[in-house]
Amino acid sequence: MSPKGIPDKPRFQKVNDFDAWLFSAFYDNLNNSDLIRVFGIQPLLLNTPVFCHLTEGIDTYTVEGKKTALNDWHKKRRRVFSYECPLNVNSRPHNVSLTFVETDTPTNSLLVLYPERIQRHFTVCYSMLFNYNTPYQLVQNVEFNRVLGAEHFFLYRESVSSAVDTVLKHYQRQGFLTVIEWPIPVGEIHYHGQILSLNDCVYRNRGVSRYVVIQDTDEFIIPHQHDNWTELIEVLNKEFEQSNKSPSENLGAYIVLSSFYQQSPNSSEWKEIKRKFSVSDQDFQKFTNFSLNVFSDLKRLNMYFRGQRQKSFVRPETVLFNDIHSPDKYRPGIAKVKVHVDIAVVHHQRRYSSPQNNILDTTSLRFKDLVLPLVNETLSLLSF
Repeated sequence: MSPKGIPDKPRFQKVNDFDAWLFSAFYDNLNNSDLIRVFGIQPLLLNTPVFCHLTEGIDTYTVEGKKTALNDWHKKRRRVFSYECPLNVNSRPHNVSLTFVETDTPTNSLLVLYPERIQRHFTVCYSMLFNYNTPYQLVQNVEFNRVLGAEHFFLYRESVSSAVDTVLKHYQRQGFLTVIEWPIPVGEIHYHGQILSLNDCVYRNRGVSRYVVIQDTDEFIIPHQHDNWTELIEVLNKEFEQSNKSPSENLGAYIVLSSFYQQSPNSSEWKEIKRKFSVSDQDFQKFTNFSLNVFSDLKRLNMYFRGQRQKSFVRPETVLFNDIHSPDKYRPGIAKVKVHVDIAVVHHQRRYSSPQNNILDTTSLRFKDLVLPLVNETLSLLSF
């Protein structure tokens, strides 16, 4: 059970007069050592010590911490940092404050979040939304992922349109969306601190969700041989157990390659597709009217992307730091698997290049009859 402290309403908090901002704090254990891990933002070249002021009940004690810059190949002036605060034996603080001068009075106080009991199998962590104005895309993604097995969604909101805000409020009322406000206070950091939001999401789901799915709202991790994520993961786990030559290793991440689905089939192709998948004229009209491009743009590039375009399923307790596409650093004894493209692919519904030599892939239509009723119901409730 986690200690009780100041109610948790995540927000950026400044470190005295320094150009540094903190967002969230988590209990952690690394190499059998208890610590509090704080995530924040500061300039890469701000070379100062860090001091942790840990509050437990009415008592506060101070220890010197350690800070680590998370990898970011974009070379911006500011970076996401992890600050580690070692704990005294049996200490379980409920709040932590950081200063860069030991004698400074803290200007920040963050509630320490502790792992909870498992509540669900799959949680989707979306990248933060900035100037986001495509409500149909969001509905399409949420409802498709619910069919695949998603039980909860985390979303970091910097700025969205009123229509998108209506969608968010609806899903919050339904109880399966958590919206965290993201008024990032500084610039000169890659894409509004996206890496910070993703690590925050992964850590918030430790002990709560067995798997975290990291993706954007125009991406769909679709099984090509199974009906849902649960069946997919079960097969991958069994294959890993049978082939693993190091019994001490545990599987922590499942890396899925990506391709861009960017073109609709031609009329003769659609004629055959409609027959094979029982796509009615009414269904086809919905694909167009509601911008359901996961069902309409079925032609993908004749190639798959790894590295910068791949996405992943992650067991949150196995990851130390997460990048935009997959874990950047694992905890000791953790392995990963690369999912073969015959088994699952990230369908990235976005135009990337010339549509020449695209490959027709109708996999998403296997899920049409489950997804469309959910989309219809949501859009009807929202009067869209």
